[in-house]
Amino acid sequence: MTPRNETNDGRRTDLMTSVLLAALALVLVFGAAAWTRDWPLFSLSPPGGGLADVSETQREDLHRTFFTIWASLLFAAPALALLPLSARAAWAARLWRITWTASLLVFAVHFWWAVVELFGNDWSRVLNTPRVSAPRLDTVFAVWWCVDVALAWTARPDRLWVRLQRAGVHLLAFVLFFMGAAREGELAISRALGWGFTAVVAAGLIGWALGLRRRAAVR
Repeated sequence: MTPRNETNDGRRTDLMTSVLLAALALVLVFGAAAWTRDWPLFSLSPPGGGLADVSETQREDLHRTFFTIWASLLFAAPALALLPLSARAAWAARLWRITWTASLLVFAVHFWWAVVELFGNDWSRVLNTPRVSAPRLDTVFAVWWCVDVALAWTARPDRLWVRLQRAGVHLLAFVLFFMGAAREGELAISRALGWGFTAVVAAGLIGWALGLRRRAAVR
């Protein structure tokens, strides 16, 4: 699902575009977190109540954690929508790879901030906090995502095993982003982002299905 006849210069340009998009998103996210650090946007207590597991001094870190996952979701939405189209259209393949990579880069910062900065790299806290609904699955997903992005830049996209694992990691990405935002989002804006994400992915699938019908009708 990478363009078949791309040049090395084109590949480097696309990779730089991914990095620049992720960097811009992180600048905006960290700026927003600094600007809102005195705002009680998110609860310091885990879902369901109980004692606070994040201190008041960590509020900016908490905002960075939430805002980075929102930014990752915004990049993931077009990536998931474009995946079905990328097998036939070079423009879709390039945009898919750029947004999928940018989403991973931002997600990596989110993962670091949640595990290391917010929970002090204490995996007993990470694995047992109600803030993270499926920490083990999230970790597996993060590793799998890294593997898929590496394959996107290095492997032939028409290999069956590449296509199958790619479909699997994208399906898992959809489920985790949907559940984390649309179903379990703490704020209305988080839930709105989750449902918007779902709508974009659904639009991509509908566009792909309509394209298949048109091609079948022509034949």
